[in-house]
Amino acid sequence: MDVTERWYTKEIQEYWDKDVNYSLWSTFEKFMGNPNTSQMIEQSKPATEGMPPVGIRYCMDLFWKERFGFINKLHRYVKEWIESVDTSKVICRKKGMVNSTDFYFSFNYTDVLERVYGIESVLHIHGGVASVCDVPPIMGHSNEQDIQKYREWAKEAANEFDEANASIMDAVADYLETIYKDTKSQIRFNKSFFNRLSTVNRVIIMGWSAGEADIPYLQEIIKNISHNTRWTVYWYNKDAYNSLENVFKKESIVDNNVIEYIQSDAFWSD
Repeated sequence: MDVTERWYTKEIQEYWDKDVNYSLWSTFEKFMGNPNTSQMIEQSKPATEGMPPVGIRYCMDLFWKERFGFINKLHRYVKEWIESVDTSKVICRKKGMVNSTDFYFSFNYTDVLERVYGIESVLHIHGGVASVCDVPPIMGHSNEQDIQKYREWAKEAANEFDEANASIMDAVADYLETIYKDTKSQIRFNKSFFNRLSTVNRVIIMGWSAGEADIPYLQEIIKNISHNTRWTVYWYNKDAYNSLENVFKKESIVDNNVIEYIQSDAFWSD
């Protein structure tokens, strides 16, 4: 994080470090896509106290731009953080996992698969470090409905000459739009990869916590592989296991002969 920013504090840095190191990434993105609008409204009250209901829109828009403008730099911060990750000392613990005929689909931004395991072709669906990917890191939520909802509420407030609330609702929509993850576009852009999956007879999942924004990718994979394809799903902790199991049940992959859940430590001990 940029220590020169006015909003930076030691407490914010500690919260970020803890969230990145201990929380599921899907949880991080979920909360990012569901801002506390009630808190935003409360924060706006001192700024509008004593002001008329009209003629304040410009000032309110500036207020929110100042208060939440940091979100426009989020992708830059993530890119800088990812680029700072040193994988040169990572030990190759599972050489047998590499097969030149396999397909590799990764949500990870780093170059571990390429640099440590020597895998030449990896689809980093959400971008990654410059050494292995032309696309910078993509992160965010899939809350498209809420963007539309807040835009509509902003219009309604504006029609009622409630400029304060109109500004708040547009500010929330702006925030959500900045960190919206357009999975549909990513799937269209990488359609050739998914079309080649018809020969796949086994899918192995590691390090994925089944975030809501990423479910369309799972659905696209399911659509392009055989119904009898075997799934091996490694889970990191109980939260991840519950999330993964719920997602696969929803996608009607529940047959024990088809899907197997294994605690991830077992992968490295085999």
